[in-house]
Amino acid sequence: MHVRTLPAAAGWTWLRDGLALYRKQPFAYTALVILYTMVVMLLANLPVIGLPLAVVLVPFGTIGLTLAGRDAERGVMPMPALMFEPFRSKVQRLALFRLGCVHAALVIVLMIVASFFASDELRNWKIVEGQLDPASVSANMPWDAIIASAILYAPILMLTWFAPMLVAWHRLPVAKSMFFSFFACWRNRWPFAVLGALLAALALGVGYAASEVLRALGVAPALAQLLLAPIALVLTSVAYATQYPIYRSVIEPESASLALEARL
Repeated sequence: MHVRTLPAAAGWTWLRDGLALYRKQPFAYTALVILYTMVVMLLANLPVIGLPLAVVLVPFGTIGLTLAGRDAERGVMPMPALMFEPFRSKVQRLALFRLGCVHAALVIVLMIVASFFASDELRNWKIVEGQLDPASVSANMPWDAIIASAILYAPILMLTWFAPMLVAWHRLPVAKSMFFSFFACWRNRWPFAVLGALLAALALGVGYAASEVLRALGVAPALAQLLLAPIALVLTSVAYATQYPIYRSVIEPESASLALEARL
């Protein structure tokens, strides 16, 4: 397996390729993202074990959505069965489960640290008529916890970005896959920074434009939020659609293609 180092401009290429993949299969891609998001949210709402279980399944979802990008590029409609593809092979299933457990442990540590930083502000939040008081929340935003979470989550994201594919398709051990994932992300930190900035600008720009149009049309705020939800879903789907172009371009193309074909 070889890791390529790309120029910062590759971040724009990833977004462009992700948009192209989404345009090929917009409804199928959005349906897969809805399915994945609903499963994760339902699991996360289970008491005690819900959130760790949802995080454990993230590597499985990453594989499914990456396969969706491959199918869209080939002109094949991504089907919901792709989300169950990572579970078919016992060896692959166990490896992804081990990776998911490590991921869950890291996220739990992150949450513990964040809760420590946010404890004072959270105590000042007030409940009014069974709901959080927006004024008390805005006046006591846990900025320390938010900043600490962002700083700590960055290396976790780097450790796990490519790891599912390296575990499932390149048959690397969990520790080695996370090492190579971090190494690949670090070597391509500038393309990732450009991609992140572009996605943020796209989300803010589209969201602001849509909000202004709805406001000009006199749409009620509650209805406007409802109408903005599909736009947020499309933008989320486009962000997920960049996963396959990123993997294909950073992992040496020949080895990536051969590994993917060999496992499917």
